[in-house]
Amino acid sequence: MPLPDTTGTTTGTTTTTLSLDDGDLHVCLDGPRDAPALLLVHGSASSVRSWDPMVPLLTGSHRVLRIDLLGHGRSAKPDDRSYATPDQARRAGEALDRLGVRQAVVAGHSSGGVVATALAELRPGLVTALALVNTGPSLDA
Repeated sequence: MPLPDTTGTTTGTTTTTLSLDDGDLHVCLDGPRDAPALLLVHGSASSVRSWDPMVPLLTGSHRVLRIDLLGHGRSAKPDDRSYATPDQARRAGEALDRLGVRQAVVAGHSSGGVVATALAELRPGLVTALALVNTGPSLDA
């Protein structure tokens, strides 16, 4: 399947929209294409922008991928789709598949860490390592 159209920005970030069955996901890509993939997952009521200060520090060694989870940022906000953690994790995995990523380190902040953990449980062959930032053992912790 061909990659979606992408748009470069003056910051070196490439943005794209992935059309998934549940809705469109906004994606930002930074760093060398041949570097190991690092997926950054934002927390609730946030977006890919929450990771902006970190991106320059990470692109020397990684291909940094950021997605706006469904219902956040510039991604679709459908009324008739589930926003449950397993569904958000499944979509993140689908996004990586569509981008041709076979393995990735996944970092999540706050509830994004819960999504990252769910992705690792759902797709252990895809997630090579987890980094959790201000993430509790569950959303109700």
